[in-house]
Amino acid sequence: FSGRNFGAVEALPFGLVSRVCPSREDMLKDALELARAIAAKSPVAVLGAKTLLNYSRDHTVDESLEFAITWNQGMLQSREVAASAMATMSKSQ
Repeated sequence: FSGRNFGAVEALPFGLVSRVCPSREDMLKDALELARAIAAKSPVAVLGAKTLLNYSRDHTVDESLEFAITWNQGMLQSREVAASAMATMSKSQ
């Protein structure tokens, strides 16, 4: 709470950054890997996670849980859920 500046190495143990890369090139490689992993996910799921995180930042836990329930119920109506269920069923057979 001192307001002082500190670097990524010091921020890492506090969870303020998820990783520290040894070089700019390594950081760019890791960032692109993460971007590819996110891009490979369901767009509905990615949008939902971002929306819920942003909402939760400015609301109480109870409000955020209620919002999450409402959001999730709406997303269950998407075509992706049916496609995902069919893909899962075909893998198990």
